[in-house]
Amino acid sequence: METRIPEMQKNPGENYTTVEVDPITGEYYFNIPEWVLSEFGWYEGTVVNMEIDGEAIIITEVKED
Repeated sequence: METRIPEMQKNPGENYTTVEVDPITGEYYFNIPEWVLSEFGWYEGTVVNMEIDGEAIIITEVKED
């Protein structure tokens, strides 16, 4: 049986995701595609800041001293 690693799509034509609600906490969330995390070298536990700029959300890594 052949085992393949799934291929990541880097910067696909459509970068859509959906807003979801956690059924236990009621908090809203959305998933960041793996290729985005890899592009920035982010991993579980990376602290990010979110800002609104017009109709865009800007997500940046918080650099800890």
